[in-house]
Amino acid sequence: MHQKHQMTLVGNNQAKQIHGVLKSTPEDFVVDELPLYEPCGVGEHLYLQVTKTNMSHEYLIRNIAKRFGVKKRDIGCAGRKDLKAVTTQMLSLYLPGKSVDVPNAIDGIKVRSFSWHSNKLRLGHLLGNRFSICLREVDSSNFTLIEQRLKSLSETGLPNYFGPQRFGNNNDNHLHGQYFITQEWQQLVDSMLSGKERHHKFAKNGEYKKALDAWQFGQPAQRNILEALIKDKSPEQACKTIPRTLVTLCVNAFQSAIFNEVLQQRVKTGSYNKFIEGDLVWNHEGGGRTFCISSEEVVSADILERSAQCKVSPSGPLWGAKMRLPSEEVLCNEKKVVETFGVTEEHLNAMKKFAQGARRPLCVPVKNTSVKADSDSILLQFDLPAGSYATVVINILLNGVL
Repeated sequence: MHQKHQMTLVGNNQAKQIHGVLKSTPEDFVVDELPLYEPCGVGEHLYLQVTKTNMSHEYLIRNIAKRFGVKKRDIGCAGRKDLKAVTTQMLSLYLPGKSVDVPNAIDGIKVRSFSWHSNKLRLGHLLGNRFSICLREVDSSNFTLIEQRLKSLSETGLPNYFGPQRFGNNNDNHLHGQYFITQEWQQLVDSMLSGKERHHKFAKNGEYKKALDAWQFGQPAQRNILEALIKDKSPEQACKTIPRTLVTLCVNAFQSAIFNEVLQQRVKTGSYNKFIEGDLVWNHEGGGRTFCISSEEVVSADILERSAQCKVSPSGPLWGAKMRLPSEEVLCNEKKVVETFGVTEEHLNAMKKFAQGARRPLCVPVKNTSVKADSDSILLQFDLPAGSYATVVINILLNGVL
């Protein structure tokens, strides 16, 4: 089960907690995508740089698709951005042979620039993101401590945890994914239909028709399950009505929970940013490629210097059939974590329908940091690589632990 992960940035376990309010307005959380490449100016894909405010990714894509008359699947993006925020990113639209008029704004979406390119923008096609974050209601006596903690992260690197948004509003997406992979169908039904509202209680008592009548329309997966149960379908048959996109999302969250647990153990032993025998090394300057490291290289001056500069880091598991396996002590430790989730090799093989598997750095660089104080607020700026979470940085700055 996904747990809260703790990392101490100070020399004892009594790290001072600091009060601060995040995202009191969308303008307090500004994200600017750092592109991997610029569009070349010719091709069949229109590249739009857009800014959205307090807007979901789904709303963004739906309205762009409607304005240009394309299917949502013909729109590419490098990554999803926060809802309650001001975010700027690139989108690509497949518009072969078409001449289009590009407006300055589309349903509240600002168009910053546009050009053409030869290929679709894919997930992960970005260097990272630049964050400008305002923390409010911070006592001025804590400004220096926040600055020191951010400096520490820039020197040692950030433990690359998946942030809480990865696990859904109720912090249970990983559980849904786990139950699907382990084929614990009744547990999955119970988990999907759990809650404290009136309709949840109907479902818990087996009053599925009453639950369906009271259930909100914004949760089609839960409604599908209830409709199946009303027809006396088995829990397995009911679970097979969950849309594949949601299953994939939950399985990805399950992978993330395993990764976070592995990382937590490396944090406890002080090795999240140091190599141990059997590690697969993540090369931050090599497009995320991993390579093996021998017991001699673990303590070599070159590796020690490169890891100190966060140019290379140990990697952790996003379990799946195509994941490259580490060796020695690292593999043994990762398998032990997987076993605590009740997952076998057979279960992991079943994951390949939804998640191929990969490695992910345990530690990532935090670059271009700055801190500015203003009465009872503090403005933070920093860059993170693609796939890393600013909320993890904020939690460490406020709590000293994660």
